[in-house]
Amino acid sequence: MPPVSVELRWEVARDERFRDIVSKGTAGARPELAHSVRVEAGGLEPARWYWYRFMAGDAVSVPARTRTAPAPGASPDRLAFAFASCQQYEQGFYSAYRHMARESLDLVVFLGDYIYESSWGRQHVRKHATPEPRTLDDYRIRYAQYKGDPDLQQMHAAAPWLVTWDDHEVQNDYANDRGQDLDPAFLIRRAAAYQAYFEHMPLRAVAAPRRGESGRRD
Repeated sequence: MPPVSVELRWEVARDERFRDIVSKGTAGARPELAHSVRVEAGGLEPARWYWYRFMAGDAVSVPARTRTAPAPGASPDRLAFAFASCQQYEQGFYSAYRHMARESLDLVVFLGDYIYESSWGRQHVRKHATPEPRTLDDYRIRYAQYKGDPDLQQMHAAAPWLVTWDDHEVQNDYANDRGQDLDPAFLIRRAAAYQAYFEHMPLRAVAAPRRGESGRRD
């Protein structure tokens, strides 16, 4: 993508064919956020499915669906969810997501290690395209490769996700401001990893990394 902002149009509808649109608007996809966009549509009914899509020029995204939470105090008869974690790209295919997409889930809870920065073993079913990430561009490339998997894409389009991270989104066994190898420049790497995580995961704008007094992102 060129380093310029792109205006997107978005729509939310009650039906997959977008005949009953309930909310729409525009949003700017900015290069400083890897052209990612997050929309917080208001006025939706609780506990129901909605479909959404994005448009830029004559390009239209594949429709995806999401489900709103039950109303406060409600007691739903059914809540079907699955959890996932530790999806090391080289160690296996994502056929579990293909199965999950057929389960009519209301929610996916992802418990961390969406990407792996490191590689190990010899009998890989596929390979990371680049060396271990250390910069913001490196982490963006790693997310792009993982998100190119069609089964993972299908599951993201089938239900809302609730996400958190673990260590491999940054570096194996990192803790707070300490990296595995005690690199004195680790906070710079951590800031890049946190930024890429925010750009590529379904998070609200309020979750954006904050710049602390040190100038590094927290």
